[in-house]
Amino acid sequence: MRHPWQDFMVGLFSIIALAGLATLLLFFGELTFLLESRYSLPLRANAASGLRVGSQVMLEGVPVGEVGEISLDHEAALPVRIVLRVDTRHQIPACVKPAISAGLLGGGSRIDLRIPSNGDPTVMIDQSNPAPIDVRFTSFGEQIEIILDHLTNGQGTIGRLLNDSSLYDNMADSAQRLTLTLRDLQILVRKVKEEGIDLKF
Repeated sequence: MRHPWQDFMVGLFSIIALAGLATLLLFFGELTFLLESRYSLPLRANAASGLRVGSQVMLEGVPVGEVGEISLDHEAALPVRIVLRVDTRHQIPACVKPAISAGLLGGGSRIDLRIPSNGDPTVMIDQSNPAPIDVRFTSFGEQIEIILDHLTNGQGTIGRLLNDSSLYDNMADSAQRLTLTLRDLQILVRKVKEEGIDLKF
């Protein structure tokens, strides 16, 4: 038979345990969104490119918020509507250019807000009534097409190597000379050891 004081103690310790868990979560930054005020910054884009609700938003590498909403408007020229939930303590320059960065190990995509070198970082977005930012994200397929186009046109080191046979011939000749030099060096070391001379490298 359980006494009422036992039920009281179980309830009390449960409340203490939950309060301790909440304190630990706050301490490790998992519940900071409950204490921070945020404003909505709308984006109009051509594609979501792997973004999802909760994806991180970074300003020059500093976390400033997360993706709060993603929707689709079929009739618009930029059909994807993305709402960023940005911390009010972070001032975002009006000249920022959004870009999508993919995680290295399947951690999902994030939005990187970058300040262009020719932009004015002193003019900030109005947090009370932010204007939508129009952006066209480059898809992975489009990036591959650009790289292949550069390779085909001989741009960059690999493109020049693929399109200029003399560069390939020079590299093959250099590799052959290096092989012969290493072989001669091995023969020289073997002869020196046969003569009984101790070499230290």
